[in-house]
Amino acid sequence: MNIEDYILIRRIQNGDPEAFETLVRKHYQNIYQFCVRRCNGDTALAADLTQDTFLKLVEHIQQYKLTGKFINFLLTIAVNTCNNHFKRNSPDIVDMDTLSVLSDGLNISEGILRQEDARIIQQAIDRLPDMQKEVVILRFYHDKKLKEIAAITGVSLPTAKSRLKQGLDKLKRYLDKEDFKA
Repeated sequence: MNIEDYILIRRIQNGDPEAFETLVRKHYQNIYQFCVRRCNGDTALAADLTQDTFLKLVEHIQQYKLTGKFINFLLTIAVNTCNNHFKRNSPDIVDMDTLSVLSDGLNISEGILRQEDARIIQQAIDRLPDMQKEVVILRFYHDKKLKEIAAITGVSLPTAKSRLKQGLDKLKRYLDKEDFKA
């Protein structure tokens, strides 16, 4: 557990609203990026689901046990929030160009190629079944280990490994197709 998170959570549990604001500022971007990827690039929906994630955190912060990494606890809430939303609604596809920003150190053509590659990869990820999509996102965009992914998604380690392998195999097939069209 990050000691800074530990202190903030203790302060929140003791009724300090400023500590909650600090915790949100610290973790908002990470949760938002997960939601954007999980929502196929729909930034408005991702913002709503990120907000819902933090509202659920407020509701359950008193029950939070100060064990493990707090970000994993928060990602678990985000995964469940997204899953619950998609069980109730069907997702819309949004142009992934809104996610890509050219790096300062790249020339324009390199930046455009990277942006196009990122768009194609995101389109392939969007085609994955939800269970595989969330595992791939957590592993490669949030740098989570399989053990952490299993805990966050509420499955066994072998199941998390299987979902990751199946997802990567499908991504490879999608990306290997010469006529890849989302």
